[in-house]
Amino acid sequence: MSNLAHDMFLLDCPTYEDYLDTFITRNDIRYIRNIRFSRMLVELGYRSAAEIYTPSQFEQRKAAVLESLWPTKKSTIYFSDKLKSTDPVLRELAIREKPNIQKNISTIFFVKHRLKSGFEVSGYIDYENSLRRANLHQEGHTNWSAIFKNQAPIIPKPTHLSFFDWHKGIVNYNDSENYAVVHDVEYGLMFMHKGDHKKICVDVSRELYSKNCTRSMAFSEKYGHVIFYDHVIRKKI
Repeated sequence: MSNLAHDMFLLDCPTYEDYLDTFITRNDIRYIRNIRFSRMLVELGYRSAAEIYTPSQFEQRKAAVLESLWPTKKSTIYFSDKLKSTDPVLRELAIREKPNIQKNISTIFFVKHRLKSGFEVSGYIDYENSLRRANLHQEGHTNWSAIFKNQAPIIPKPTHLSFFDWHKGIVNYNDSENYAVVHDVEYGLMFMHKGDHKKICVDVSRELYSKNCTRSMAFSEKYGHVIFYDHVIRKKI
């Protein structure tokens, strides 16, 4: 039996005294009739052949059990580790996954998807926010694991930064944890990073905010033209 499995009973011991009490027998209570003296005998090793923890060892062992059951530091999953496809768009996303999760850059990308009906939906997606939601298995998250395995397509959703369904006449805009949507009279649709407040203008003909991001494009048979807006973060959220 592993130490962690052996120590599971510590979860039933709110205090160190409760831990010592688990070694006290009915005969101890009957004949000694002094709980403090009984606990002292346990600490000295007179009531069990097992190792008796000190107060600090008790806290450490209990913390180790709690950590094994409910980790406070969850390892980050890199979905692109499963990438085997040569699709240029997926490869561009794979390159950006780690720096986005580490919040060195922040990527917004624009993608279209043709529905079975033949009509298209499109939208701007906050990549880091979408990856984080998938890592946390939040309701309605994008299945990036299936996407990088080439088992599912990237489909814009009404919950993304922007969503366009021109057939149904549906247009949605949503702030994310990283960006606020800005509608400027002169510059049109923009996204402002909530950390450093730099604005990203999706209209490439505008020069005012062009230094705030690097714009690039990738094409694949599956996704068509996908536009990437890569912003180097100057102040993290």
